[in-house]
Amino acid sequence: MTNPIDQATPLALLSVEDSADDLEFILRELRRNNFAATARQVQTREEMEQALREQRWDVVCMDWQMPRFDTLRALEVRAELAPGTPVIVISGSIGETAAVTLMKAGVDDYIPKHNLARLAPALRRALRDAEERRARRQAEDERARLVTALAAALELRDEFLILASHELRTPLTALRFQIESAARAMSEREPVRQKLVKADQQIERIARLVDDMITVSKLRPPARLELSETDLCQLVDGLVKAFSLAQRSETIVAHLPASPLVVAVDSAQLEDALLRILNNAVKYGTGRPIDVRLERLASALRISVADQGIGIAPENQGRVFERFGRAEPTENYGGLGLGLWIARNIVEGHGGELTVVSALGEGATFTVSIPI
Repeated sequence: MTNPIDQATPLALLSVEDSADDLEFILRELRRNNFAATARQVQTREEMEQALREQRWDVVCMDWQMPRFDTLRALEVRAELAPGTPVIVISGSIGETAAVTLMKAGVDDYIPKHNLARLAPALRRALRDAEERRARRQAEDERARLVTALAAALELRDEFLILASHELRTPLTALRFQIESAARAMSEREPVRQKLVKADQQIERIARLVDDMITVSKLRPPARLELSETDLCQLVDGLVKAFSLAQRSETIVAHLPASPLVVAVDSAQLEDALLRILNNAVKYGTGRPIDVRLERLASALRISVADQGIGIAPENQGRVFERFGRAEPTENYGGLGLGLWIARNIVEGHGGELTVVSALGEGATFTVSIPI
């Protein structure tokens, strides 16, 4: 019974060689080293091209120089038609300079004809290296395919989120309008009106979550900006007044410079970022006063929002800027944990930074710094 270990290794060899006797010596050496080699001899470019097109070869063995076809031209054909196939040059003495040239041109090894004992080990090494290269290429191709598929899946997901979010906003807007109308009609029945007001607040909360879904689907840091000259004093003052009116609160105070502060920013996105920071301050501020301060420094503008609420422990201060990150349990305050992450991306899109200074029980100050 034949031992599997002793079974000969099949080998398809393409020989670029003008001597049939030399090819026979090569085949004899391979058989002696347990290769079951089948060979095809070619002597011209046309013959080599035809052979490479007709089948896949395990190895190409080449003579250094033949009357009508030399190794460098043969390597060009191999590179064009079978770039992954290993090449071993088997020739007489060719000199060190020529050997270096061959290696740079893509030859795997050079074997002198008077030392064919080196052929089998060199061939096994070349076959192993070629297989490893093929495996790496396959892995890279598979990785590229997966990356492309993932990008397509993410794009499809984002399209769905945007579409679903827009579809959700339509009935929410209509429902909120109806509740506001009912609340005005019930102005003389305070208990009912209060319930409608609370229902409206919950709808507003759902609407903000839907807006966050849309923003997360669209946002790709750094944020895409549409810059325009904007008076930040007017922007901050208008935002604070509108926000205070919506919250029915007089605890938010704006501290603004005496003169206009005009800079080039994306006013819509910057306002969105500040609104999210204000929402966070109200959410965790326990109803205490909130100070919004706008300042111009030597080379930057700074907007700070300071509350006097529950504060943030040092170990959680980085987490609040992460996507879905929270310093407090979800069941206590709810939300998706996206507001500060979105705000930070908008600020960083302006080339600035959003930071926090806080301690537990001592409130938190979020600061937007944007270079001018």
